[in-house]
Amino acid sequence: MENLNITVDFTGVTPATGGIDVLPAGTHSGKILEFAHFDDSNRLYAYMLTSGMRHRESFNLSSPAGVSFLMAFMQSAGAPGSMFGGKKKVPFHKFTGREVYFNYTPPTVDENGRPVSGSYPKYTFYSKDRYDMINNVSSAVEEDKPEAVENGSSEDYDFLLDD
Repeated sequence: MENLNITVDFTGVTPATGGIDVLPAGTHSGKILEFAHFDDSNRLYAYMLTSGMRHRESFNLSSPAGVSFLMAFMQSAGAPGSMFGGKKKVPFHKFTGREVYFNYTPPTVDENGRPVSGSYPKYTFYSKDRYDMINNVSSAVEEDKPEAVENGSSEDYDFLLDD
């Protein structure tokens, strides 16, 4: 076999850091690990760690909707409302190590556990207070379910099925 020599430009490139995990559906919190910004697409990736799983959310900074989702992410990490408005230089590195709170809907996956093409995870970010409220309500509902079924109280609302 011949010697193989190829010139590769490594300028401004960092090594890849492992794969991305798919979380189970539901409410979670995660520690922000790092960010990556891609100038060509103006996309920002936020990498997080949840229960030992590395995952990421992607924000399109060229889209008002993408910036809106980024604002929710930043608020979840503790950014004050005064931080938003007009053009701001955001020190994303200062968000590393902070906790964010969210509801996660996983992408559709194939038989090998890989996301199906065109299927993406969905994150809905919350403030810590809202996250706690959602988890407290979810816990209360779960505790009430057996009693409601035993007492037949769901039958009291059968009239709603007629609409």
